[in-house]
Amino acid sequence: MPLVFRSLLFGFLTLLVVLLIINDIAEVEKESANIGLSKKTNVHQFFPTHRKTAAHTDPTATRRITKHMDPHAPSCNNTAPKHSSSSWTFNKTLSNLIRKNILRFLDPERDISILKGTLKPGDIIHYVFDRQSTTNISENLYRLLPTASPMKNQYHRRCAIVGNSGILLNSSCGPEIDSHDFVIRCNLAPVEEYSQDVGRRTNLVTMNPSVVQRAFQDLVSDEWKERFLQRLQNLSGSVLWIPAFMAKGGEERVKWVLRLILVHTVDVRTAFPSLRLLHAVRG
Repeated sequence: MPLVFRSLLFGFLTLLVVLLIINDIAEVEKESANIGLSKKTNVHQFFPTHRKTAAHTDPTATRRITKHMDPHAPSCNNTAPKHSSSSWTFNKTLSNLIRKNILRFLDPERDISILKGTLKPGDIIHYVFDRQSTTNISENLYRLLPTASPMKNQYHRRCAIVGNSGILLNSSCGPEIDSHDFVIRCNLAPVEEYSQDVGRRTNLVTMNPSVVQRAFQDLVSDEWKERFLQRLQNLSGSVLWIPAFMAKGGEERVKWVLRLILVHTVDVRTAFPSLRLLHAVRG
């Protein structure tokens, strides 16, 4: 597969994750109540995924299905309602148009994270969905900024984006998901206990700050802190993408997460949306 095509494909996948997170924030955070996103795309890839539900980390909470985007991809043994893969037709013209429009403002390598040296502790950042509110770059956040882009020289032929609701339950799709070159997951979804259905491999996982409150009870006890820490430790070298500057209200949770990562030397590569991407989303 030509290098340019792989770069465009990876750019599309990266933006799709960004859109999923922005959509999640728009639904959950009051500051972004009026943000609306609409997505309807065909991609020549296998995406065993769907939108998130209110139970963001529980694969038993089924809401709706997103079908296989590649009509030639193998089907998994899913007991949920099925849609025939033959009903999908790859629209190459539309796919190329989408990629072209995405690359007008998205550079995956550059936009995945702010880099060390771009900012310094104490610098002020305006939130995307609440422009009148600001937050400061903390010492801990600065310490966890990457020195080079986690997406530098990342070109992959087959990528999978895995949602975290119930459509994969009892699907036995785990091996198929793990066979991809790069696996993206959303909002720290549980993996270990559902590995047969969702796989084990994680290369990049997103973490909306509100997940700390909704899935881990705001770390109110040692038990919840341990559960959260275990979830982080299971990532084992993955990129943890935290949209820390989207909406006001999650700054304290971001601080808790960063402190846990530093204190326990968790093996994750943290990334935070670049200023260029924030400005593009802000418009």
